Amino acid sequence: MENIEKIRHSLAHLLASAVLEFYPKTKLGIGPTIENGFYYDMEIKDLKPEDLEKIEARMKELIKENQKFIGKKVSKTVAKKLFKNQPYKLELIKDLPEKTVGIYQNGNFLDLCKGGHVANTKEIDPNSFKLTKIAGAYWRGSEKNKMLTRIYGVAFSTEKELMTYLKMLQEAEKRDHRVLGQKLDLFTFSELVGPGLPLWTPKGTVIREELEKFAKQTEEKWGYQRITTPHIAKKILFETSGHLPYYKDDIFPGMNIDDDRYYLKAMNCPITMAMFGQKPHSYREFPVRLAEYGTVYRYELSGVVTGLLRTRGFTQNDAHIFCREDQLEEEFINVMKLHQYYYRDVFEIKDYYVRLSLRDKSKKEKFGGNDAIWKKAESIIRSAVKKSGVPFKEALGEASFYGPKADYLIKSSIGKEETASTNQIDFIMPKRFGLSYVGQDGKQHDVVAIHRAPLGSHERFIAFLIEHFAGAFPLWLSPVQIAVIPISEKHFDYAKKVAEILRAQNFRLEIMDQNETLGKKIREAEMQKVPYLLIVGNK
Repeated sequence: MENIEKIRHSLAHLLASAVLEFYPKTKLGIGPTIENGFYYDMEIKDLKPEDLEKIEARMKELIKENQKFIGKKVSKTVAKKLFKNQPYKLELIKDLPEKTVGIYQNGNFLDLCKGGHVANTKEIDPNSFKLTKIAGAYWRGSEKNKMLTRIYGVAFSTEKELMTYLKMLQEAEKRDHRVLGQKLDLFTFSELVGPGLPLWTPKGTVIREELEKFAKQTEEKWGYQRITTPHIAKKILFETSGHLPYYKDDIFPGMNIDDDRYYLKAMNCPITMAMFGQKPHSYREFPVRLAEYGTVYRYELSGVVTGLLRTRGFTQNDAHIFCREDQLEEEFINVMKLHQYYYRDVFEIKDYYVRLSLRDKSKKEKFGGNDAIWKKAESIIRSAVKKSGVPFKEALGEASFYGPKADYLIKSSIGKEETASTNQIDFIMPKRFGLSYVGQDGKQHDVVAIHRAPLGSHERFIAFLIEHFAGAFPLWLSPVQIAVIPISEKHFDYAKKVAEILRAQNFRLEIMDQNETLGKKIREAEMQKVPYLLIVGNK
């Protein structure tokens, strides 16, 4: 474990230690490290954001005491006695498979922990961390459990690094897609509809439709044909694809219709596979590229649903390429070229890399197919990714159950990293559907497939674009491209004539004819990030 991770882990313990001094009846959950910091979940009464200041001050005092972190292994019986007043710790002890558990002590504080700390708090710069916020978090991420309080902190090796990060956080708050989405009137959520189900306003829908129109026109040039598939399908379809049982936890509960069981689709590929299998195929027709902006529904726990980044309903820039095995690598490289065209050339996203997600051989029960299939698929995808020239990192165990993936991770202008899109090689699902073609030799051969979604989903990609552009979209994507602002009431008629001319040229515009001062109308248009303001008056 790197030293900064040890520092962050140690600070999580110091946080819990300080909290217990002020609130001795607190019940502790878990306190892991996260990117750039740490958090601790706890059941605590009457904690307010302003209380973080005194907790942070106490943590700094504990650091200056040069406390040692001392760990040892104890039996579960002993651990239960030590944490008899901590019900969440007792639950964790019960669920651990080992006969012994790790505990760590610093000062008077004892915690259940497997380790990874500094030896002494003197290794921690007391000015290099800050408690940032409190939030609600379901115990173990399930809405069936109690809502706990989560205290977040950020930590770095030096005070300078902390200050740099805090400035970036301030910029991130200005660009937060959830905040800008409300200010710019792009999307909303309703308790009547349900969590994770975004409602797109007229302005937000403009962005969706312009993005979709552009993608459709682009993909037509790249040889894709468009299809449309339904939102629900029979249980047998998802059993055939393998999503039942491999993907069962992410699929909404089924419904009984006409003595059969149906499911909302959580992915587009099974229906596309079924469509492709409706007629015979010849080697001459490949590759076949079938594209769809398909809406899917996934059962995300309400505790992890976040704005547009993690939703329960979303529309994917999806496509499935059916081809011969000898075409697979070239087709995959072309898919990566399309990604690069979108990211680098269109949206000027420069900072991205590929996570090459592979099978974990020690957990074969999570993956379909056999060793030979996986060896072949991973060899082809690794070769294609290398030839594409895109930087990549390998990740064991992150593959889909039907094949390895090349996921694109992109960084926004504030350094925030998001998984934007995925490309997958699939030998397994086409075989499960019995997809084949007649080869040049007159015999039947197996079809192979590529799953790809360069622009991900409307929801996730637009969330990224909102933050990337700070809400100031390029002209072609802006919901309102021009604000026509008459100086006074006597210029309203002329403003309408100007608007008619521009609308005839297919510009999206608004006439700001409110009975307000010119300065106020200009400020409002600027706050709405309108690219062009046309001020009309006598001159």
